[in-house]
Amino acid sequence: MATNLSPICQPADIIANLFLSLDLPSLERMEENPQARRRGEPWALGTVLGYASANIFDDAAVKISGPFIGPLFRGLPSLALGITLMWKHHTLDQLRPGSSQYIGRRPILAFVGAGVISTIGLFLYYLAMRYGGVVITVPVQETYVIWGTLIAWIFLHEKIHRYALAGVAFIFLGLVGLSYGQLHGQSLSPHWYWAIPLALATALTYGVSGVLWRDGQLRGAHQSVAIFLQFITSVIVAIVGLLLTGQVASLQAATGRAMAALLASGVLSGVFAIYCMFTSLRLMAVARVYAYSSLTPLVATLFAHFFLHEFINGMMLVGIVLVSIGVILTQIFRPKDERQA
Repeated sequence: MATNLSPICQPADIIANLFLSLDLPSLERMEENPQARRRGEPWALGTVLGYASANIFDDAAVKISGPFIGPLFRGLPSLALGITLMWKHHTLDQLRPGSSQYIGRRPILAFVGAGVISTIGLFLYYLAMRYGGVVITVPVQETYVIWGTLIAWIFLHEKIHRYALAGVAFIFLGLVGLSYGQLHGQSLSPHWYWAIPLALATALTYGVSGVLWRDGQLRGAHQSVAIFLQFITSVIVAIVGLLLTGQVASLQAATGRAMAALLASGVLSGVFAIYCMFTSLRLMAVARVYAYSSLTPLVATLFAHFFLHEFINGMMLVGIVLVSIGVILTQIFRPKDERQA
């Protein structure tokens, strides 16, 4: 039975692999039980609300203190979780070269590489937020599912379902509609168009880091070790990034509200949403959970419109819906012989 998440994942999404490695009841059996599905649907919606709310907190933090401190504070909750899980599962020996449980250099480098690349993506994500807000950034960022699928096809030799190709077409049309709508609307910034390449670059880094994560797991690394390596690297890279860009002053000038918003984002995306996803996967089939989670860009942009007063017109909404459909097609139609971690 395939219980793993998608091979492409955002930095916080990878934590779900730990929970999915547990001995879950048969998803096929639960899918035949309508009562179990009904119990699982609120948890699946909780996943969407967790991720969408995290985007709102990210945007609020960027408006208060700028885009440079985000990667540092957002990664701290996930790092704390990784340390806790390593202690709970006694997996530190996987990192000791003299131990019989040592996983080797390649998996370690894979997770470190994933941490470096995804943190660079987070810097780009917060810059995109500054220019385009949630409405532009989040739908474009969700194209990471396409990049990850293509990268897994090239390097892990995984097949691409024909519906995933249809998903690419929907996402492309959605991005065209979103851009056209913004051209005829009220932009958050006169340079809003920079949010599109920045968010696309973020999506590419997420796709690459997800494939590195998957490669490391296929080589025997415990998920708690992977989480620790990913996020300890992420925090270090975030600090180095502040030093190299001369933005240490922005850390010193960060307000309590901005830091609280970023920590809340980390908890919502890296703990709350993941727990909701784990619970929903115990009660519903994987494809149904993917279908719900693919609604995140739509919910996030609606939240941004009503709570942050970001502009959305009809064409932009159509574009966002098309992107969501493309993500759904890419996520739920996966080859049956996909390699398991």
